[in-house]
Amino acid sequence: MDEVAERLARLCMQAGDDGLRLSAERFGVAGELARLVAAARAGTRGPSVTADLDALDDAFARHGIDGLTLGERAFEPLRGGRSRPVVTVWACPAGIACSRLEPQEQQGRRGRGREEPPHCGLAGEPLVSRKFRL
Repeated sequence: MDEVAERLARLCMQAGDDGLRLSAERFGVAGELARLVAAARAGTRGPSVTADLDALDDAFARHGIDGLTLGERAFEPLRGGRSRPVVTVWACPAGIACSRLEPQEQQGRRGRGREEPPHCGLAGEPLVSRKFRL
């Protein structure tokens, strides 16, 4: 299956109710969605379909909805690359007692970690900072 067909299939799964249409109107891409619906009904393809899919993805991503038609994005290191990213998380203070991990960069303001770590509700101790190489 080609990329446009896969993207249209993802969009089709999202279009089960009025939520997609209402969001598209709010995000300023109602026309693009209407053209995609018409193209899907007519079975037409072309550069305008790809452009409308791109416009939808961009508009939704600007509003925090990533991968509407592109699917989930994930980090993949370059082949042959030596550097590996490091993720810093808050982890269980007991080491392997539980699998609780909280990304530090998603806490606090502007991507900075919290001044104080969250606490373990069971042990009553603060979580500890751990680094993982991806």
